[in-house]
Amino acid sequence: MKIGNVEISEKSLEIIVKSIVEKTLGENMEDRGLADNFDLDCLAKIEDVGKYASEKAMKFITDMTGYNSELKVFNIRLATPEEIKEEFGEDEKIITKINFNGDIKGTGVLIFSRDSALNLSRAMLAGMGMEAEGDEFDEMKISAINEICNILISAYVDSFANFMKTSLTMSPPEFCEGKGNELLDKIFNENNIKNDDIIMAFKSSLYVCDVGAGFDVLIVLPNESVSKLFEVIRKGEINDKLSVKYDN
Repeated sequence: MKIGNVEISEKSLEIIVKSIVEKTLGENMEDRGLADNFDLDCLAKIEDVGKYASEKAMKFITDMTGYNSELKVFNIRLATPEEIKEEFGEDEKIITKINFNGDIKGTGVLIFSRDSALNLSRAMLAGMGMEAEGDEFDEMKISAINEICNILISAYVDSFANFMKTSLTMSPPEFCEGKGNELLDKIFNENNIKNDDIIMAFKSSLYVCDVGAGFDVLIVLPNESVSKLFEVIRKGEINDKLSVKYDN
C-alpha cells in the first residue's frame, strides 16, 4: 500500500491501525515507536532529509571516483523486521553497517548482492587508479565497500543531525558476509527492535560509471529514537533549510 510517497507494508498498516485503536481506548501501555507516532506530515519532512542526504552522497561518490553517479531515494518504506528478513531471505549478502549515537541512535546499513558489491568496489578502486582483480573480497575491496558505507551513511546521519540541530557520533563501518536474514536479525537485536516493530527504510539504487550496482539503504531506529525524532518535528525544533536541494 502506498500513501503519498510512503510505502506501507500490509503488516505495518495492521500494527499502525491497532496502535491507534488501542491509544484511543487508552489500552496502549507500551511505546510502539513509529506506530504510536504515525504522522504523514512528519514522514514527509523525513523524506526531505532522505532526498537531501541522497543528493549529498551522490556528489561525494562522484567527487571521489571521478565517474558520473546516480543515487535515488524512491520513497520511505515502512515494514516490520520479519518482512524485511523475509524479503532478503537466506540469499548470501554483503552488508556494511555503521552505528550512530546521540539524541537519537541506531544503525545505518547498506545491503548488497555479492556481484553488486564486487562491481561497485572495483569501480571505486578504478576511480582511484587502483586495479582490483579476482572475485574474492580482499583487503582493498573491503576497504572500498567500507568507504562507500562511510560516505553514504554519514550523509544520512549528518543530515539527520543538522535537521534536528544536534550532533551524532558514528562508529567505523563493519563489513559482513552471510545470509541476509541472519545478518539483519543480528542488527535488529542489537537495536532492541522486536519482530512486530516498524522499520523505516530508504529504498535506493546506485549507479557508478557503466556498472549498475543496486543496493538497499536501511536506517534502523529503535522505538525511543523514532519517538524522539517525531517529537522534535512536532515541536518545530528542526532545520527546514535541509529540504532544499544540495547545492553543487
